Amino acid sequence: APGARAFAGFLGITLGTAINISLDYLYNNGYTVDGYGSDVVYLRNVNELNMIWPDATLHYGPGGLIASQYLYSTPYYDLSRYNMAYGQLTRLYGYPVTSSNSPSGTFSTWFGPNGSYIQLEYKPMSTPGGYYGYYTILQFG
Repeated sequence: APGARAFAGFLGITLGTAINISLDYLYNNGYTVDGYGSDVVYLRNVNELNMIWPDATLHYGPGGLIASQYLYSTPYYDLSRYNMAYGQLTRLYGYPVTSSNSPSGTFSTWFGPNGSYIQLEYKPMSTPGGYYGYYTILQFG
């Protein structure tokens, strides 16, 4: 959207921050780090959009932090988390540029300057362990 702001970072970490500096920040600020690799950090129970997300992931590229993802799941169909996040995002950024609602899922996307984006998605999925659930997925990049 014209005049939209780009994201400076996630969870208090500036875009472009190296993974080792991010880990120090996360540990020192009370975040629960569930694991990490060379280009990813997994977190538990993260506050984003004034909601707790049980699973979060920070993604890194050669230049440091580039994106974040937040997951919330239920074993049954329930759009309430999606609707709460959608409401928060429209208050902050206006209406999404694209939206879709189909049997395979619901999603909305906001675009900002410099290639930044937000995607909010709700869809049924199976986990690697074979469990079926409904996932609200929030991504910033």
